[in-house]
This record gives sequence, C-alpha cells and structure tokens, in this order.
Amino acid sequence: MTTPTSYWLRPGRVALALSLIAGVLIVAHVASMQLIFNDDLGMRDRTGLEYWHLSIFDLDEEESFGTWFSSVALLLAGALLLVQARALRGRADRWFASWMILGIGFVVLSVDEVVGLHELMNTLMEETPWTVVGFAIFAVVGVSYLPFLWRYRWRTAGLFFLAGAVYGGGAVGVEHWTGSDVNSLHYNMWTTLEEGMEMAGVILFIYALLDHMRRGRDTEVRIAVGGEGPG
Repeated sequence: MTTPTSYWLRPGRVALALSLIAGVLIVAHVASMQLIFNDDLGMRDRTGLEYWHLSIFDLDEEESFGTWFSSVALLLAGALLLVQARALRGRADRWFASWMILGIGFVVLSVDEVVGLHELMNTLMEETPWTVVGFAIFAVVGVSYLPFLWRYRWRTAGLFFLAGAVYGGGAVGVEHWTGSDVNSLHYNMWTTLEEGMEMAGVILFIYALLDHMRRGRDTEVRIAVGGEGPG
C-alpha cells in the first residue's frame, strides 16, 4: 500500500495567501493604469508605453493575471462546495442539494471570468446593462437561500452573507455605476474597487467554507494525493 501525500487547507493560511496574491494584483493594476491613463504623469509620452504593454495587469482584461486568479479562486470555492455536498449526500443530509447548487453556481462564475458570459448578455440586451439582470439574480438567490442561512446561522451564515454582499456589491453594484469609457483613468480606478471587492468576497467565502468544514469535522480540511481510497 502506498502512502498518500496530504495537503492541509487551513482557513486562515489559505485566506492569507490568497489575500497577498490579490493585493499584489491590485497594486499592479493601479500602477499600470496610472502609467497608461494618467496624463498628468506623462509616462506614455516619455517612455512610449502603450496599453498592450501592461494589459496583462489590467484586472478588467480577460487575458490577464487578475482574471486568471479570480477564475481559479471561484473554481476552488466551487470545488469545495461540491466536496461538502458529496459528504452531506453520503450522510443523507437534506441540505446537500443546496450545497451542490451553490457549487455549480461558483463553477459557472469561474467560467464566466474567462469566457465573458455577462459581456455576451450585455451585447444581446443592447440598451439594458446586464447588471439589471444581475441585481435580480442576486436577489432571487439571496431570498431562496434564507432557509439555508438559517440552518447554518451565526458564524457560517454571517460570513457567507458578508462574502456574498461584498462580492455582489462589486460585481453588480460598482460595475453598474462605473461607466463605459474603458480608456479612461476614472473607469480603471473604479475597476480597482469592483474587482477588489469581487476578490475579497470570494476569499472571505473560501475562508468561511473551510472554517465550516473544519468545525464540522473538528480538524483541518485535507487533500490526499495518491495512495488508495478508503474501503
């Protein structure tokens, strides 16, 4: 029998690592956009910098480090939710479906980060911004999950609610009022707030989820690679 390699996902350490990466990405975005769009600095004229030189640091650009990070973080959250759903299903817990639906939702959000499904919705809706539909979706999900939050009330529900409010406030709220002039410093500084809130919301959610899973099993969450499965 081979011995599996184990990786322990400790809530605080995972959240700290993700927060440090997000912080670096946000600073890189702000610095890059200032260099490109702040005419008072005059860096474009002095150095010959163009947007495409620094576009990989633009948090609003799909082909960028920031978008990749956000997509991976959402996928991690989705995977953890599906793991939790599977564990509850094995114990015949009636709430497993709620965890599973939430997990699928996060996987879809992860796909949207790199595929741009909401941009497609914007194109199809023409005059109406996608955020109008986004508000409705968040409201429906929030109301439908009230019994779920009541079931896991206090610490877990509070952290889940706060994470959702921060993420939704950035993804839908801030974006709705950002404007459409993508080639302006104003737009790109508002993007900092929008994307920063999205990152913070997902990181907080991952922390809350790992904390809930740890408390439920009275141990850290472990990923085992290799070896033989139980039974």
